Amino acid sequence: MLLTYLFENFYEETTFLKEAQISVADLSGLIQKRVMPKPSYIVKNTADVLSFVSSSCEVQPYRFHLKNHVAWLETLHVLNLDSEARARATFQVQYETAAKSFFISALGESILAIMPRFPEGFDAVHFDATWQYFLDGVYGVCTRNGMPGDIFLKQACVRFIDHFTEAFPDADISPEHQKTVLAAVDILDKVESDFAPHEVSETSRQRCIINMREKLARM
Repeated sequence: MLLTYLFENFYEETTFLKEAQISVADLSGLIQKRVMPKPSYIVKNTADVLSFVSSSCEVQPYRFHLKNHVAWLETLHVLNLDSEARARATFQVQYETAAKSFFISALGESILAIMPRFPEGFDAVHFDATWQYFLDGVYGVCTRNGMPGDIFLKQACVRFIDHFTEAFPDADISPEHQKTVLAAVDILDKVESDFAPHEVSETSRQRCIINMREKLARM
């Protein structure tokens, strides 16, 4: 189950290098320069090899990169983002563009009507953490495409659903509020990853999508 999930959604590093047409040394260099995310999963495989000649036990790490991070590599190349400052600035422009579009959308306006101070959580400290998580490969784990726009949408929807759950007891959820929450759940379902089987129960997919849909269906 785990390996099936990984191979469906990620490239093992050897394949990633071929798809990206880059050497392992160059990829390592980009990661060290803090312009490229680290692998999202590292699987340490222990292989017991038996034959009539001899036996051997080997431990081999396999590194899995989100498939769509090939697109981020292309962005680095096309825009010549050869330093962290340049890469971070491009990431931030894409992230903030997604935020502006979201807050003028129908869903964004509905969220602001419920929680007028909601955008205040997306400050400089929050962005610093977002950039670091991106470099650490975290958003390769928890979003489908690992790109700035969808990272923002994932964060915004999770934050809204969590804050809404805390602020409004079930008895106070109006039909209009239910519509807004369900719209946020639907967007989150599109941008958030399915997660590996052993992870789901501990994630926002369980809390904000599966559980919330079940809760709204009972109302």
